[in-house]
Amino acid sequence: MPLADLRTALNAELAATPEYYDFKVLRSEREGALWRVTLAPGYVFAEGQRPGQASAQALLDDSLDGASAWWGAPEKGGASVLAVVVEDDQLVLQNASSPPPGTDLLIRLYPPRFLTAVADAWWDTPWAERALACLPDLARPEVLADGPVLTGEPFRWLRPAQRQALSLLQASSGFLWGPPGTGKTTTLGVMLAEYLERRPEARVLLLSTTNQAVDLATLAVDKALQKGRRETLRATVRRLGTRFDAAAYAGREHLLPTDDHDLIGRLARVEAARPSSREAAKLKAWADRLAALREELRAQSLKVLRSCRLVSMTTTRAAFTLKTLRELAPEEGEPPFDLLVFDEASQVSLAHALALMPLGRARLFAGDPQQLSPVLRSPDRLARRWLGRSAFGEMPPRGASVALLDEQSRMAGPISELVSDLFYDGALRVAEDALASPDWLAARQRALGDADAGTHVHVHRLKTDGAWSAMERGPARRESAELIAATVAAALESGHWLPQELIVLTPFRAQRALIRQRLWAHGVPETVKVSTVHRAQGSEAPAVLFDPADGTQPFLQTEEAQRLLNVALSRAQAKVLVYLSAADITNPMLAALVQRLKLGTDTREAVPLLELARRPGFPANALGQRVSAGRHTGEVSRLSPDGRQFWLVNERSGTEQLFDTEFWRAKARG
Repeated sequence: MPLADLRTALNAELAATPEYYDFKVLRSEREGALWRVTLAPGYVFAEGQRPGQASAQALLDDSLDGASAWWGAPEKGGASVLAVVVEDDQLVLQNASSPPPGTDLLIRLYPPRFLTAVADAWWDTPWAERALACLPDLARPEVLADGPVLTGEPFRWLRPAQRQALSLLQASSGFLWGPPGTGKTTTLGVMLAEYLERRPEARVLLLSTTNQAVDLATLAVDKALQKGRRETLRATVRRLGTRFDAAAYAGREHLLPTDDHDLIGRLARVEAARPSSREAAKLKAWADRLAALREELRAQSLKVLRSCRLVSMTTTRAAFTLKTLRELAPEEGEPPFDLLVFDEASQVSLAHALALMPLGRARLFAGDPQQLSPVLRSPDRLARRWLGRSAFGEMPPRGASVALLDEQSRMAGPISELVSDLFYDGALRVAEDALASPDWLAARQRALGDADAGTHVHVHRLKTDGAWSAMERGPARRESAELIAATVAAALESGHWLPQELIVLTPFRAQRALIRQRLWAHGVPETVKVSTVHRAQGSEAPAVLFDPADGTQPFLQTEEAQRLLNVALSRAQAKVLVYLSAADITNPMLAALVQRLKLGTDTREAVPLLELARRPGFPANALGQRVSAGRHTGEVSRLSPDGRQFWLVNERSGTEQLFDTEFWRAKARG
């Protein structure tokens, strides 16, 4: 039974999710009423698990915004996490009851358990049954009789696929598939701006996975309303939540919530004062105070929600405030919103999305299933089914409810072709308006390190392989860290590159910490971004330096690693430098990258495989040849010892394909 399976999946994931994490502190510094705490990047201990376990490698991200912090030394204290500065391994704490710990002491974080809120929805049986009833609509969306016909006016610059995407709002569930650099967020802003005008009574709930993504999507709607001369509608859009980027809303303050800030402060102080679980009476009194304040906040939010046409928030907040959102329904059993939009939907688990889907009469999922998927800790089969996949896993293969944005204006041509062939079956291409721009083309002709201006993807071969490092507490490699630091330092010293134009990416926190150390040793400013790939989605820069650190790690052999490589390569506008050793190239994913680069420059004429099969000595006569076999073209790389099989490396995907010798001989005989 699906409901029983789903509840089992949630239980498995909750069991695998630690209640708290202990981090080691490097330093704590006071900044007015706030504290900035810098953490040691190589140390994390998860409740109930041994240090070093994969599931214990908590990554600092928006999920820790609002976490409760606690420490036992130098004196007991607590605070709430106002913000997480991912790139610097820092926490910004507010309402601290005592000075936070100093060097080598521990700070404990209790993250918000949003999964508990999702689970609560699935244990509400009537609501759960409504949510499950939405599942078939993902694969077989219906055409809405009253679906709005959007024209995209006055945005004449919309590309053909962007304009086609406007029709998605005529489906009960639509999928806006936006590969990197294709203008997915801009398209979404145009769609929602015109939707609000065409449907004067309609109400929209706009959700995204992180606070930054919510900010970008909300601002995109407001900008589209402004550019489309729909000024009166701008006041009906509101961004709920307290962890927005205030600077991003300069001149657009009308979008921000006007909740009672004193109430928010009181709630934060109570959350930060959580007593020990061993003190039952104090814990009960604390929980009662917290529940009362949250109920008061819920009432305030309800007032704001009722006055808006479009409200935006994180998917996490939506799970926590589901009760409030449900109360907006005009009648019992009716959806409170006409349109429910999930931005960055490929990172929202199917269970989470389904739990929210009854909130909307129609739903739109915007994102890219070829980029990062939902974070999953449990190895349980059912957890993978319901929590490791997104709604895109149910998406129809084609049809009116799916729109693929196929033109991008971020990546230089060779980078775009590489990403397109490896991850999008060749469907992605550089936009015509970008190719027609001399400035766009010139900005992508820049030399960096060993790569001249005309080389956009360069593989730097290394002498040493990466390995697990006890000292670094993870996969690390000193040779690549030193080479990257030297390349970045030389680029900045040349004056041809600025710090903000370079991004260094790696899959592992240990290597990230090591690269930072080497950058500091070379005098490189901290403004050069060094990040794990997981935290880079949504960013871009002229140059990306990618270091897998150790391609033999089991994680880099997974399907998720394919998405990770896509994210890493597609952040770049002009240049990608990849650092690989001999062991790295034994990884099929990285081998395909190298083979695709090699064969992509092969100018030999392709010989039809059928012609070679007619000749004596087949298939040996095909070895090393560039051949064409139907719609496949590539190089025959090896033969089986008995000659009955041979392998072709496809020049588009870089992967090996197995061919049967006798099949081709028979085909040649006619």
